[in-house]
Order: sequence, then structure tokens, then C-alpha cells
Amino acid sequence: MASIKKTENGRWQATYRGPDDKERQRTFDRKVEAQTWLDTARGDIARGAYIDPLAGRQKFSAFAEEWAAAQDWKDTTREQWALVEKRLRAPIGAMQLQAIDLLALQRTRQELSVRYARATVELTMGYAGAVLRAAYAAGRIGRDPTRGFKAPRVRADEPDGHVTPDQVPTRAEALAILTAAPAPFRAAVALGLAGLRVGEVLGLSVDRLALETRLVTIDRQLQRVGGQLVMTTPKAEKSRTIVVPQAVAFELRRHLRDQRDDGLLFRGQRGALLRRDAFYSAGWHPALVGAGLAPDRFVFHSLRHFCASTLLAEGAPLTAVAGHLGDTIQTVSRTYLHWLRDDRDVPAAVLDRVLAPAPDEAAADG
Repeated sequence: MASIKKTENGRWQATYRGPDDKERQRTFDRKVEAQTWLDTARGDIARGAYIDPLAGRQKFSAFAEEWAAAQDWKDTTREQWALVEKRLRAPIGAMQLQAIDLLALQRTRQELSVRYARATVELTMGYAGAVLRAAYAAGRIGRDPTRGFKAPRVRADEPDGHVTPDQVPTRAEALAILTAAPAPFRAAVALGLAGLRVGEVLGLSVDRLALETRLVTIDRQLQRVGGQLVMTTPKAEKSRTIVVPQAVAFELRRHLRDQRDDGLLFRGQRGALLRRDAFYSAGWHPALVGAGLAPDRFVFHSLRHFCASTLLAEGAPLTAVAGHLGDTIQTVSRTYLHWLRDDRDVPAAVLDRVLAPAPDEAAADG
């Protein structure tokens, strides 16, 4: 049932019943506007595209909480979401879903960029977009406000959050760090050079090693969740088994020879789980200083960057590098390839090796 009637103050009130059999009303200055609104609502109902206008009045924070509760997240991701939700609370948390548009998102990003690093802002806005797309898919709003919302261009003097050459050790620096690492942590540095994250190194145990074939299985990592050290799955839950280089296998064999138990490879005092800050103090910073570098010159993750950029520069397929690192192809490409392209000699060097004639052919040609 639908109707339009003139009110006592001379305006026009349109009324219809929604799919839930509840009445919806709205008042307009002109009858034609009331009729258009009514026709649109009835057409949407007939097409199965009806959006309850009351649903869009839900606050962003309320729907975001509902959305987050339905996600199948690791504890670490849920902990990260709590920080993201807190950052979004001031700019759009109290806004109704239906009031959030492209301009509101751009304004939110601008407000966040004043207080946070670019990577933090991108992460936060990524979650905000996911929440709003879910609101659209769930029928709370009739349009997707994230359409057309793009990351801003990076200014010439602004870091873009990607890896740059100065964040990656050279080959000489990488080898010097490995050589200078204290004996109990030299294998940890070697694993970093093979591309493991620090949490993956600290969560690695003897039963994950098959050194006769140089296989290492990475299916967990040590992380701090809720103030406690716990074992969780790797980032993005991408477990993998990789073949490590001979040099890394050598350091692992030496470490096993000197290790007293067959559990975790690296432990803190009195056999406790090794905290990341304790590893930095006892192992990483001394390795940097011993290599003639400042103790804050590189973070441990720089070794992962060294591994990835070296593999790509030497012509390893992007798919193989992504599988080795436990990352997506898109992440590897976005993170590294933008500056590796500047090394114009690398493609030629790789092709020289591939296209070089066999020894007997070269001898025949004189």
C-alpha cells in the first residue's frame, strides 16, 4: 500500500510499506517530489533492490563492531583492528553510514595523515573501506562510498612507504653482519638472510628442520598478543617449506651442534621464550656494531629485503620469490620492483648467463 496526502502545513507526505510490512514516511515540499520518492521505493521493492532508509542511520562504529565480530581473524589481527577502530573513532565513528561519502573518506584520510605515518594511514583507510563495502553488500546503504576513492599521489619529497635501496644492506654489509653476529644468534641472522621474518625465526624449532635436504618449514611465528608471547600462524597464515642456501644450512648445523635441547632454536634466559627486544639487544645490535655499522642502521627485517631484492635482481621468477617469502605476488611486486628497475645492467647480466653458448660451441667458434 502506498499513498500521498497533503498535510495541514501544506506539505506532501508519502507513505509506503516495506518488505517487512512496516510503514515508511517522508514529507516533501512538492507533490512531484513525494511521488518520485514513492515510485523509486516501490520500484526497488519490485526489483529486489530495496534498501531500508532506516538501516543507513546506523553509526559507523556500531556497524564496524558488528562486522569485526563476524571476521575469522587471528588474535594478532583482531588486536590490530582494535587500534584501527580507535583511530577511526574521531573522524567517522559517530557518523551515520548513509552520511559517509567520498568527501568524508578523503577528509578522514587527511586528518589521519597529520598524526600518523603514510603506511598507518593506508592500513587504517583500507579497513574503513572494507567496513563500508560490507555495509553496502549487507544492504545497510544503497551505494558504495569507496568507489573512486584512490590513494593520493606521492609527492617528490614524501616517502611512499616502499622499500628503498638505503633500507637494504649491500652484499658486503650482509656478509659482515652475519660474520659479526654473536655465536648463539649467528644462525638467526643466516635465517634472516634466507628471508624469514624475526617472529618466524624466534618461533622456529628443531622439528621444523630437515637439513639433509636443506628444507625448513615455517608454519608459525612468535608474537606478542595481549601482552603475552604466544605462537601464532605466519603472516596471512601462509605456511611454507623452503630450501635454504648451503651457507644457511651450515650455520643451522653448527647451531644444532652447540644447542643443548631439541626444542626452539633460540631461547631467552633460563629457557624462556625469546622476546624480540631481548634478541635485538643480545644478537642483532652487536652484529651491526661488529660489522662496523651503527646499531640502528638496519632492522632485522632489512635482511628479508636483502633476500627478496637479491633474488629478483638475479632473475628469480616473481612467483618463486613470493612463494619463498610467504607473500603474495602483488606485495612483492609493489614493495621491490619499483626501484629494481633502475638497475639497468641486471637484465643484461641475467640474459648473458642464459644465452651464453655451451663450452663446446664456444670452442668450435674459436
